[in-house]
Amino acid sequence: MRWLGMQQTGVGLPLRILAYAGIWWIITGGDGGWLWGLPAVLVAALFNPFPTTERWRWRLRGVLAFVPVFAWLSLRSALDVAWRAVHPSRPLNPALVDYVWNVEGGHARVFLANLINLMPGTLCVRFHEHGMTVHILGDPTRTMAGLARLEAVVGRLFQPLGEKDD
Repeated sequence: MRWLGMQQTGVGLPLRILAYAGIWWIITGGDGGWLWGLPAVLVAALFNPFPTTERWRWRLRGVLAFVPVFAWLSLRSALDVAWRAVHPSRPLNPALVDYVWNVEGGHARVFLANLINLMPGTLCVRFHEHGMTVHILGDPTRTMAGLARLEAVVGRLFQPLGEKDD
């Protein structure tokens, strides 16, 4: 309840403004654009698109295990896109598959749904209470196995507050 109280008393607003301003600065490459950026930052902070009452934190061991997975997925996706550009005849098998959540907590699920976009040939197209719909370009069985492995890594990364770290 302390976090909810912080949001209501306005402590969270300055932090959101700083966070969104930092994101704007990164997106614009530090070159400004604040005429449009400042109103966007203020609107995003005031109408927080990510309200939360759920308390969580990342587990240290989960972070240490996640970093190489993230690096590998990023590299593999970049190589896959490059390969498809050079070899346009590479077979595609587009499909929509439903993936049922095993990981608990809204933050972990949102993180996973965004993270799978780094997997080669995958894109989260719908997010709902029981799972997500994923657009895939390759083998559905292999993709589902990859999603399950990635979900396990994300599950180890997130931990509700109050639980001891690994």
